[in-house]
Formats: sequence, C-alpha cells, structure tokens
Amino acid sequence: MKTDKQLRFFMVAFVLLLPLAAFSQMSLFNSNERGIDSIAQNIEILDSAYLNRNIIDLVTRPSIGFRGHIRLSQTPAVENALQGYISNASKRNIPGYRIRIFFDNQQNARRQSEELLKEFQEEFPGIGAYWTYDNPYFKVTVGDLRTKSEAMKMLLMIGDKYPAAFIVKDNINFPVL
Repeated sequence: MKTDKQLRFFMVAFVLLLPLAAFSQMSLFNSNERGIDSIAQNIEILDSAYLNRNIIDLVTRPSIGFRGHIRLSQTPAVENALQGYISNASKRNIPGYRIRIFFDNQQNARRQSEELLKEFQEEFPGIGAYWTYDNPYFKVTVGDLRTKSEAMKMLLMIGDKYPAAFIVKDNINFPVL
C-alpha cells in the first residue's frame, strides 16, 4: 500500500517536472553564442507550415510588453531537421474547403470546364483553381480554404460571377507565402 502511494507520487512528480526538462536548454542569460539574442518584442503568430520561415527568429524578435532576453541555442542539425520537416509538410494536403464552380457530365462538359478554368485563372490569378475528371463528371474547384467561414467569404466574393457555385469539403494544399 505504501509503495503504491510512493509510485503514484513519483509518477505525478515526473509528469509535472517533464516540461521543465524540455525548457532546460533555453537560457535567459545575455550571452551571444550564435548572435540570436534579442529583446523579445513583436512576436508574430504564424503557422509553422509556411516554408522559408525561421521560427527561432520569430521567437527572438522584440515583443511589446516583454523586457527580458531570450537566448536560444541550436545545432545546425536541429535547424536542418526543422527546415526539412517544414518543406515536406508544405507538400502534403490537409482537410479544408474549396468552391466548386463547375460540375457537369454532358458531351461538351470537358471543353466548358477547361474554358471556365482558364477564365477563372485570368480573372482571379492569386486563387488556386483545379480541374478534375471524376467519372462521369468534369469538375472545376477553386481555392484552398482552411475554414468554412473563409469559404463563405470567397463564395460571396465570386458568387456574382458564378451563381451556381457551392462549397465542398476537400483536401487542400498548404497556403503558400
């Protein structure tokens, strides 16, 4: 009975002290080992999936209301591993939403869908447009939207030009900076 209580105590202590071990490599002293010391102000909150963004630089930027210094030390191997993870993540798909502006299976549907795709790309060059054939339908979907509210905004934006457009759940590409 006594050993069971001791075991629980050590397990709880381990779980509570584990986060401290994770941050033990971070030092709050003002040395300049790699030249990345700075006053942490204006930290931007960004999605780590964005390619060519250095998270360490974002953390060490000056921030409003914070007067301390943050010093992060990392080996080049850690930096390379992080960049590799980010570049591989940007090639994967995530669940999200798109707007379907064309969906048909008539004899001339292929030609119509290709024309509509080209027209959309000319009118909205910054928005991704995708042409697919899912037997027997030709489809044109647009956008890479993470939330349904983003999809609703885009639907309102293009709704005048494409009144039959509707929102569909789809796997989307990571947004590109």
